[in-house]
Formats: sequence, structure tokens, C-alpha cells
Amino acid sequence: MSIGCEIKFDENPYGVYFPGQTLAGTVELRLAEVTKVKGVALKISGVAEVKWSETTGTGKTRRTIYYHGRQDYLHSTTYLAGSKEGNTLELLPGIHTYRFSCVLPPNLITSLEADHGHVRYTVKVVLERSWKFEKSYKVAFTVLRHVNLNEELFEIRFPSKMEKAKTFCCGPCRSDPMHITAEIPISGYVPGQTIAVKIDVNNQSRKNMDELSTKLVQIVSFISQTPRCQVKAVSSVIAEARCAGVNGQNKQTYEQHLLIPPMPPTSRSCQVLTINYCVEVEGKISGLGINPRIQIPVTLGTIPLSVRAIPAFGNAMFTTPVLHQPTSAAPEGTVPIEPRIPAELPPPSYEEVISASQTDIQDEGETNEIGWRNYTPRYMVYRFEGSQPEGGSGALTSEK
Repeated sequence: MSIGCEIKFDENPYGVYFPGQTLAGTVELRLAEVTKVKGVALKISGVAEVKWSETTGTGKTRRTIYYHGRQDYLHSTTYLAGSKEGNTLELLPGIHTYRFSCVLPPNLITSLEADHGHVRYTVKVVLERSWKFEKSYKVAFTVLRHVNLNEELFEIRFPSKMEKAKTFCCGPCRSDPMHITAEIPISGYVPGQTIAVKIDVNNQSRKNMDELSTKLVQIVSFISQTPRCQVKAVSSVIAEARCAGVNGQNKQTYEQHLLIPPMPPTSRSCQVLTINYCVEVEGKISGLGINPRIQIPVTLGTIPLSVRAIPAFGNAMFTTPVLHQPTSAAPEGTVPIEPRIPAELPPPSYEEVISASQTDIQDEGETNEIGWRNYTPRYMVYRFEGSQPEGGSGALTSEK
């Protein structure tokens, strides 16, 4: 039997939606011969699921524990033709086109594909046959939950500063401290903006700091429900800048810049999977020992605090909130979907994460004989002018 299928989303080629919007489109079923079915079902689902295993012990005491967690957000079944309990239908050869529409619940969270879990939304067409295996075709779409930074905690509008003092050896051999201070002008950003990180190093020790690295780090936490509650946190570097270190008994001030690529916004409401971000500054010391490291939490959103490409020190406290206002039509290449982006901002595009690979969306044990479409979620990114200063980073002052 030769069967082809295609699912198209109305006026939304990338399949990017916000909670509360209407998911609508067409199913095109192509048959080469008469096909008997009980029904043609359309199943729309959304689930957050995490899975991983850990092995403990050795020899006879060695055992593997399998952790799992799941939270369902969406489950809808509609019959495009026939029904599960109805009489057998004979679908004639040719092209059969069906319309579908579904209002997405307002509580949906942002799509994510990660190493040990995912938040995934799919549309599946199933040819139901009680006397044979079902045949199905499946595609995924992206849900992007708005995080308006103007509605988050007020503290993210202000500078955030962290300090770290590191000494070497102990007792009478204990060195003078190496002080590192890192500061950012605000703690809330959107993809396309640049985080300016001011770093002060006062190295009173005789140890040389070989290098300073500044990173934007994503922390995804996977939370199991069975066999017990367990948290597995995985960190990955999203953006990084490096500069020279500071020799012993010297001082140095740097300002480094991290351009934020397309990424999912901060997400903390799911019971089994959360997404957080931080700026990490690390001084790399040669030899044995732990490198001094500072982490400053940041929030990634979809509506920024400011229209500035690079929020600067000194004016962050007077940042004017971005207001929701209608905009003109989005330029070619963007996705004109609600809610509308404030007029002060460049229209966002919806782009795949750099270095992301396409995901096989088949669930464990699932067979989609008709086929499926590989998928990578897309996220909002603003293309500000001047979002990355020339040179990227530099030393501001140096003192012995």
C-alpha cells in the first residue's frame, strides 16, 4: 500500500505558536489505491518528559536505576473521517484534504529538546484499523511562552555584582588573596542583546592568573518522579569570551561582551524540567588547585527591559519599560504571529539554536509507517543594530 501524508500549518511555515493561539492547518493524505480504515484521527499532544539512568556499586552490588518524570500539557483527538467505533470506510485513491483547528491552552511552556528530556508538541495523523496495525504520520511544532521582563522581579533592572577571594596554600605559607569582582548592568536580557560584563581583578598573590573566561551558561534541570524525586542538572556554554589573565601582584579591569544567540527563555514552572541561565567568570590558574569562579544569575525573556542592544553601566536604573504596542507587518523571513512585538523593537525572527541537530520525534516503541518530519525548535531573536561591539572585549585599566 502506497500512502503519503503532509501536514501544513496556516500562514506559519516554521510552526511557531504562543499559548492561547489557535493551531490551524491542513492534512493532505495521498492514496495510491482504495484504503480501508475505521477512521482518520488527528492527535495533538504536548508533554514534558525526562529519562536517564544511573549505575551504582560494583560486582554483585552493581545496579542501574532508571529515573523518569512526565507532565502532560495537551491531549486532543479529533476524527477527520470515520470514528473508532463506526463502520469501516473505503477511502478512494487520490488526494484527501482535511482542515483542523485547535486552541492551545494558556498554560503551555516553551518547547525544548535536551539530552535527557524534552518539552515536545506534536500533530499526528493516524489511519485506524482494528484488524491491522495502525499507520501514522507525525510532525512537531514549537510553543514559545512569552516572558516579559518588564513583568518579572524588579531587581533584574538593576546592576548585579558578585565577588570572590581566592588564597593559595595554608597556614604560614598562606598567600595574600586574589580578588575577582564581576558586574553586569541588568539581569534581564533577550536573544540578540549583548551582556556587558565588567571584571576587576586585584591579584595580591604571587600566583599568575593565565586567562579570564566569561561565559553565558544554560542550566537545564531534569526532575524525576519515579522511582523517587531526583534532580539531574546539566550545564552547557551558550556564549563565551576570553582575555588575558593578571600576573601576581597586579591589578586589571576588563569589560567583556556576550552576544546572546537564539535560546529558549527562562522556564521554572514545569514539574519535571526547568531552564535557568547565569553569567560565569572564571580565572584560570596554572598548576593544581581550584580556579576562582563567579556565577551571576540572569533571566532570558522574549520582551526586553530596554531597546538598547547593549544595556550599559550607569543608566540601567533608569531603563524605560518597553510597552506593548501594535506594529506594522513583519518583514519577509519573520513569522507574523501574536502577541505583537512592541513598535520600539526590531521585529524578531524565529531561528534554530546554533549547533542544534534535528530531532527524531518518534516516541519509544512508536512506528510511524507513513513517516515523520525531523524537527528543531525555533526561538525568538532580535537583530539589534550594534549588538556586538567591535573587538568583543578589552582591558580598561592596568595597575601594579
